[in-house]
Amino acid sequence: MEAKKIDLNEWGYYGEGGTATSFCNKRDGNLYLKLNKSGYPEQLTREEFLASKLFGEMGLPTPPVYEYVTDGDRFGYTGERVKGKISFARILSQDLGRMEEIAGRFAAMAGNLHKTKADTSRMKSCLEHFTGYLGDMSFVPSDVADRIREYLKEFSDEPFCLHGDMNPGNVINFEGHDYWIGINSFMYGDPFWDMATMYIIANCMPAKAVRKLYHLSPSQYRKFFDAFGKHYFGDTWNSPQIRNRIRNAAKVKCCALIKKDPGNASLYVPFIRGNWFAFRLRLVFRSF
Repeated sequence: MEAKKIDLNEWGYYGEGGTATSFCNKRDGNLYLKLNKSGYPEQLTREEFLASKLFGEMGLPTPPVYEYVTDGDRFGYTGERVKGKISFARILSQDLGRMEEIAGRFAAMAGNLHKTKADTSRMKSCLEHFTGYLGDMSFVPSDVADRIREYLKEFSDEPFCLHGDMNPGNVINFEGHDYWIGINSFMYGDPFWDMATMYIIANCMPAKAVRKLYHLSPSQYRKFFDAFGKHYFGDTWNSPQIRNRIRNAAKVKCCALIKKDPGNASLYVPFIRGNWFAFRLRLVFRSF
């Protein structure tokens, strides 16, 4: 698939995220452009575009994407601009009194997604992804690697859809309808991988990062995660089995964060080892 060349003069700057810049078409205000920053791997951009298209083709609620494009240096894609949208995270930041309502809606969306049969011929296995990405885990101490190998055995390759970055910032509401966005890690597998993302944001991210990305304090996010869990799991939410599986999936994802940035090792190694006291001290230090 070859990227279509675009003239960036036809697009007006709209906003910026961690890895990408957004633009709005000057002639058609219903079109947006997302360009990943210079140096961002083209393969990852291509995979994000294809995942977003497949998500919509499977009938899952998300604004449509149109073309894979480049400005000659950066790569990205065009799609439908949803005017007047607001994310669940932004709704919560403006009115915490709606937490129970939003948690219920978010849990319903997650439940429907996790019951959707995956097209395994066009989608990646989340378990295979982490197993392959982590490799021999020589980048962490041997005892940590041994723990991660044991945790990986807990998860199966269930043929159902996962968002890959499930959080209230990646659901938007527009004219009474809720849509998924941020579909750059669309895979299939055990729903606990999606729960792990929520757990990491609630318990493992520095406070300043949580506030910047999700417009909530960590304590507010933990309350939301707890409300979501009660809606999603029902009476089993507080069972040790559920909590341990989420935590173990989170430890695998934290190991992947160490490989992505070795500077994360000092933060996440104590968490993977179960040394909660040392982990909390490091987390508090990084929150300022």
